[in-house]
Amino acid sequence: MGWDSIPFGLFFDLDQWPDFGQIHHSGILVVDLLLMDCLFFAKVVYLMKRFLLVSYGLGMWVTSAEPLSVQDRYRTLRTIAGKGEDGTRNSSWQTAFEGGNPRDAELSRPHDCGTDAMGRVYIADKDSNGILRVSADGSEIRTVAGTHDNSPVIPDSPDTPTPATEVNLLDPNGLHVFADGSFLILDLGKSKVRKVNAEGICETLFTYSAGFGNGRGLVATPDCQSVYFCGETIIGGLQRVKRWSAVDGLFETLAELPGSFGNIDLAPDGSLLVTCRQAHQVYRLRDGVDPEVIAGTGNASGNTVSGSPALTVALEEVRGVAVLSDGSYFLATHKGGDVWWVDLDGNAHLFLQGRGSGDEQGGDGQDRTTPGDKISEPRGLHVATNGDLLITTNDSGLIRAISNIDDRAVPEVSLSPDLSINWQAEGWRQTFLIETSPNLAETVWTSVGAITSTAGGLQNFNLEPSSKRKQFWRIRVPRLAGGE
Repeated sequence: MGWDSIPFGLFFDLDQWPDFGQIHHSGILVVDLLLMDCLFFAKVVYLMKRFLLVSYGLGMWVTSAEPLSVQDRYRTLRTIAGKGEDGTRNSSWQTAFEGGNPRDAELSRPHDCGTDAMGRVYIADKDSNGILRVSADGSEIRTVAGTHDNSPVIPDSPDTPTPATEVNLLDPNGLHVFADGSFLILDLGKSKVRKVNAEGICETLFTYSAGFGNGRGLVATPDCQSVYFCGETIIGGLQRVKRWSAVDGLFETLAELPGSFGNIDLAPDGSLLVTCRQAHQVYRLRDGVDPEVIAGTGNASGNTVSGSPALTVALEEVRGVAVLSDGSYFLATHKGGDVWWVDLDGNAHLFLQGRGSGDEQGGDGQDRTTPGDKISEPRGLHVATNGDLLITTNDSGLIRAISNIDDRAVPEVSLSPDLSINWQAEGWRQTFLIETSPNLAETVWTSVGAITSTAGGLQNFNLEPSSKRKQFWRIRVPRLAGGE
């Protein structure tokens, strides 16, 4: 049996009828949209030694195998971008890097990264005043926002729609990427959050004149109706956590917490996780409820035994946070140098060993559990659209990744007679890519859209009326450069 290794998109070349009880992949592929009985259609295609499952109106759902545990599914370490040889606090970006190998480019103290449904990786390259993007196949890196201007006085740019590569950014160190390739930038030096659409046009979403303190934290809901960010520092060493609403354009203070913030992320239940770097603790924020400490003792040193309750573990300068679809989450300790995973019972497990200084970049191609330091000074974490864990590390500038070898949770899928794809997501904030092709050649699939699940909500995507016939369609999990 030959598989096209695409979770969520049944498409194989094979010489025998598959055993559905063993299928670990699932999805829907629509062919030519002929009004025929599903089983008959499948048999016709099978006789041509091409097997596809077609769902027309009724829908089709194949249950996946039991998913792997978090500790079992994250395995091999690799480098996405960065050469990691220049740790100076200034721009290392060169024009010669444009279009070149991402692993040959010197990054400039990157602070965050994100991914879209096409599998492309976006990097907030703080000291070069730019946003970079790595292609899905990992072969090239290019600037997609910012001018890389590092003059003593950097002029402001228009708030109105402008090509993103003509907009001057100043210390961009927060980033949120949407499925379609649009993204938000926390422009620290200009006190603005900017939005770049999928066509590369930038405009200011809002200005927050009080400033972002030490910045970094930025996350939005999939529809961009709510944007969360780290706000200004106030008396007593506290910093505000803010929420902006697209409905009325108003700002709301969610909490005032101690210590310089690291990063923030949304959880499936709608709560917000905030890392407080100097307080060495992690908070959970819920509307109408007092902030809750969920990890860290408040001390830089102490218990670091893997498997201990997260509230008893010393998380030295905890900075990065990334929440998984089941509600468990990863943490990165800047000075501790490690990545931790906190399970649903609240226990913290050492996930990737590192150190709190230097420019460590070992371990590529190795299992994450191989003894020895693999990273240093991790500052940002991101669960990629294909499930990989991305880690932004140290001033020398490296984007590392731990490959996720498990399939995405399988949604229930149906195709309505009006050619809208409907699916019920089992998980939360999961991204799928919708592609079309005039034939089954792997090289001619074209992206026509992307969908991201909310908390188990019904998703809908309408196929273009002009493309309703003589087309193949598939929905798949994004691929990421160098991933499994």
